Amino acid sequence: MPRGNSHRSNPRFQLVQTGDETIRWRLLGGNNVSLGSAPDDYPRAEECLVAITWLNAHIAELTSDFSHLSGGRWRWRLHTGDRIVAIASHAYGRRIEAQRGLDRFRSATTEAAIGEGIETIADWRRKYRRDSGGHSQNRSP
Repeated sequence: MPRGNSHRSNPRFQLVQTGDETIRWRLLGGNNVSLGSAPDDYPRAEECLVAITWLNAHIAELTSDFSHLSGGRWRWRLHTGDRIVAIASHAYGRRIEAQRGLDRFRSATTEAAIGEGIETIADWRRKYRRDSGGHSQNRSP
């Protein structure tokens, strides 16, 4: 028996407020795991939506590469020419896992709805970031 909202079982794009005037998209799988995200921030939600629409239309044409990070972690990137258009949301323990993550991202990109209904959330990690003096960036003036 299904529980919760049925639309949550499908992949979906989400906009994440990363700063006071910056926003980034990410793609969530049906289980709410982040599959991939934009490599850079955008100044406005409208620009994020244009990037999502472009990604959806060109996903089959994009090339990928994999990088091996220190500690044996793997990440994937999608690009067109020398412009990176999507990155893995997290590192994988093995290259084959990174490949499977990329395959899930490509598939979910074509399944995810675009347009109305894309939610915007605040990046919860901003709440806990500290400047070089050890002060929270979100403290009251």
